[in-house]
Amino acid sequence: MPTRIPKHRPPRIKGRARIEDRPNAHQRGYCGKQHRAWRLAVLTRDGWQCQDCGRICSGLREAHADHRVPVSVAADRRYDVENGQCLCVACHARKTRFEARK
Repeated sequence: MPTRIPKHRPPRIKGRARIEDRPNAHQRGYCGKQHRAWRLAVLTRDGWQCQDCGRICSGLREAHADHRVPVSVAADRRYDVENGQCLCVACHARKTRFEARK
């Protein structure tokens, strides 16, 4: 008789990428000095205020610097401050989900 109740593991859905399949932040280019400088410039320019809902973000983890035009479309504008916008966590997640559906 098992001493623990076995965990339910739902079947893997085909066609969906799992988190393990995604490259980490360093491999995607989000840990370099140039990216950190771009992020700080974007957040400072926008006054740490979400450009979608208007929420003022109080901490580093509450504000995301987002590319208006994705890097996959315009790689040459990756560190262009005009291509960046400050978004709160919720708005950034919503925008990312919307872009993934396209």
